Amino acid sequence: MKKSAKMAIIAGIVVAVIISGLAVVVHLRQSAIEGTEHGNETISQKVNEAVNAITNQNTKNQTSNSEANESPEQRASEGK
Repeated sequence: MKKSAKMAIIAGIVVAVIISGLAVVVHLRQSAIEGTEHGNETISQKVNEAVNAITNQNTKNQTSNSEANESPEQRASEGK
């Protein structure tokens, strides 16, 4: 085989590995974000959450029903 063909095959494999790794990272982060939600979100909402999780690593995702938005009184009433 020619050297350029070998390089193209290797480059293709590397790209496939990178894409697969990124997919796993996105899946794991989305699973961590979603928690116990019941799947009542649209695809675009899920994609936006995944993008926010990747781009804003130091900021937690703030949703309307997030525990981060709870007041101390709400946490106390839940026994937290």
